[in-house]
Amino acid sequence: MIAKELVDRNCCASKVCETLSVPRSTFYRHRKVTCPCKVKRSVPPKNKIGDEDRAKIFHILHDERFIDLCPREIVPTLADEGIYLGSIRSFYRVLAASNELCERRNIARHPKHCAPILEANAPGEVWSWDITHIKGPWKGCNFYLYVMIDIYSRYVVGWMLAERENARRAQHFIRETVARHKLHDRHLTIHNDRGSPMKAGSTRELIHLLGIEHSFSRPRTSDDNPFSETAFKTLKYHHTFPDFFESMEEGRTFFSKWFQWYNEEHRHTGLNLHTPASVHFGTVEEVVKKRQMTMDVAYTLHPERFAKGRPVVQMNPKTVGINLHLKANFLTEASISA
Repeated sequence: MIAKELVDRNCCASKVCETLSVPRSTFYRHRKVTCPCKVKRSVPPKNKIGDEDRAKIFHILHDERFIDLCPREIVPTLADEGIYLGSIRSFYRVLAASNELCERRNIARHPKHCAPILEANAPGEVWSWDITHIKGPWKGCNFYLYVMIDIYSRYVVGWMLAERENARRAQHFIRETVARHKLHDRHLTIHNDRGSPMKAGSTRELIHLLGIEHSFSRPRTSDDNPFSETAFKTLKYHHTFPDFFESMEEGRTFFSKWFQWYNEEHRHTGLNLHTPASVHFGTVEEVVKKRQMTMDVAYTLHPERFAKGRPVVQMNPKTVGINLHLKANFLTEASISA
């Protein structure tokens, strides 16, 4: 390499690289003498346990007395008896060598829960309910808001503010809501998470006696109860929602007005900006006609404002459900297997 020969003759390396238009990093990289890598011989550590001790450790790990214990319990237990064969890490190495490095204790095996798949094509087919905490007048004082919502129309069919969260109040809430709003010509499913009031045997028995199907979310899966969760978020993020309530009476007064606004005035994005009451009571077509007439007039006067052409007012979704994407995947797999 010319640059290397010039530098060996005591020329300045930076000037040589600048004259030859060679990056200095490239010059120094090529100039660096690369030595062949020395093969390092693996020397066993001095503190390595012998094969005899390994066999003893293996035998102890499989002894009936220690078969369900982890090394962190076995090693100190043996030390209390005056026996030391190796460190906790050595015990784990013996397990790893025999491909037994896994959970050795008898632990609870929770069954896998199937994802709930619910579909509603009209009001009164699927209800979702949940309980949320409402702050009271001082720290540690909470009220509990029970809310039942129709997932097709997002209409709040029932709510209750109570001082306690328990199965007895939940059953009273369900019984009163069903008596007021259940349609006798439709099969109803009530969906909820796995809170203690929902899982109580008396609650399940009541729902069964009412002739209603019961559906549960999967454990620790908030996506299985999205309608109740989003309704609570709409409530607590609303600009009129206070930091706390002085009393139950104040809370009931507020929620009475708020849920009336939510059902009759709130334009829900999931309903294509229709109100829950309009969808629940079947007046959407009239609303769509009025909106369409308004948009047609606006389009006639100023067509240049509508880049995509004549606007079309949308109806509310015809099918609403929970985990419907899983149903689509199931049907696809079934058709492929067939």
